[in-house]
Amino acid sequence: MADFYLNNVTGLLDIDAFVKSLTLYKQKELNKIAQDKALLQAKASSLSNLLSSIKDLQNFNDTIKVDDLFKGKKVSLSDSSSLSATVSDTAPNVTIKVKVTALAQGEIRASTGGVLSLSQNLSPSSFTLRYYTSDTTFQETSINFSGGTLQDLVKLINSSQDKVDASVYFDGSNYKLMLAEKDVGASKKETVTGPVIEISSEISSGGLPSELGTLSTLQEAKNARLKIASDTGPEITSPTNTFENIITGLTLTAKNLTSDFVTISISDSYDKVSKTLSDLLGKINDTLSLVNELTGKGALFQGNSTLTQLKTTLFNLTRPLQNLGLINISEEGKYIFNSEAFNNLVARGKIANIKEALSKTKESLSSYLEGLVKTFQVYQNTQDKAIEALNKKSEELQLALAEEEEKLRLTFSKIETLMYQNEKLKTRLENFVNSLSEANKK
Repeated sequence: MADFYLNNVTGLLDIDAFVKSLTLYKQKELNKIAQDKALLQAKASSLSNLLSSIKDLQNFNDTIKVDDLFKGKKVSLSDSSSLSATVSDTAPNVTIKVKVTALAQGEIRASTGGVLSLSQNLSPSSFTLRYYTSDTTFQETSINFSGGTLQDLVKLINSSQDKVDASVYFDGSNYKLMLAEKDVGASKKETVTGPVIEISSEISSGGLPSELGTLSTLQEAKNARLKIASDTGPEITSPTNTFENIITGLTLTAKNLTSDFVTISISDSYDKVSKTLSDLLGKINDTLSLVNELTGKGALFQGNSTLTQLKTTLFNLTRPLQNLGLINISEEGKYIFNSEAFNNLVARGKIANIKEALSKTKESLSSYLEGLVKTFQVYQNTQDKAIEALNKKSEELQLALAEEEEKLRLTFSKIETLMYQNEKLKTRLENFVNSLSEANKK
């Protein structure tokens, strides 16, 4: 059974002060461990941020596909208000002329008859709704209307298929049924060769409710058309205003009809190269910024050779790009992409020189960053183990300190009890002596 005691009951001893004084060395040792741990944690956090930045640079560098960067294409138009264009890397370097002679539009048809009120009921009817996707192919839907309002019929048609959009059309006097192509690109047929949207009364037996009559065309279906090279040149069509791959990799979208031919030119583009170079230097700057923070005066890693050498190495590895004038370095050590020098090199046809410099820089960075990441991972693991060791040492010391305090408090409690007993004995003796003295006087 453990000893039971109460501290400082008599006030004869300040046990807390004695215990604190006798365990002061261990308390200082614990404080020192806490300080060392805080320093290591700060370094570990800083290293983690730096390692993350280095990995980010490494990942970006590894994703650079130098050959692909130099395959880019660009397209220019003499009239961008009437046409827009996109081009892929597979497009050839050519110049063509096109004229927009027709824009695409969907067919819209309405019933010839109608009702005076939306609350008026229509007669039951069964009919077939046919939608042509080309001159010879179509999709049919059977509509069995048991009667109800015009809006009920609209809902039934829309829920039965997904090619035709039904709605209510008011012509100023009557409410009629209107049917329109839901997706103009779903059909290549034009109204001039026959309706795109038909009902069975136009193709067989059956028809709309008697109140609605038959269908009439409000707007014809048309395909978009482009003339190539000249008015007598070939014409191409599209069910939408977009013409895909009219030349390999070239897609055009017509916006307006044109009276004149629009000149379209495809040429090499090096925008991806310049953007990649700019982004690469940005990643390098992010890493160097962290290195400067960690190695500056009074910083956690001031004078660390591994970190300071990193700046020199990155400078040397980017020298191929520097030699072409593509990198300017500010007084603060920031890498700046020289777009003017890049454009001058492109204009002079020095594409191969840029490609070679970028390839060398990428390969050198790839090898260096791989080793650097491994170095910092080892360093980070060492820091983590050191922190773990301090945690263990702190726990052991705290346990030992608690045990020592326990023993000291028990010891001083016994001393305090003994002192209290002695004090009581002293008082009794004094009282006894005083009583004898008084008795002798008598």
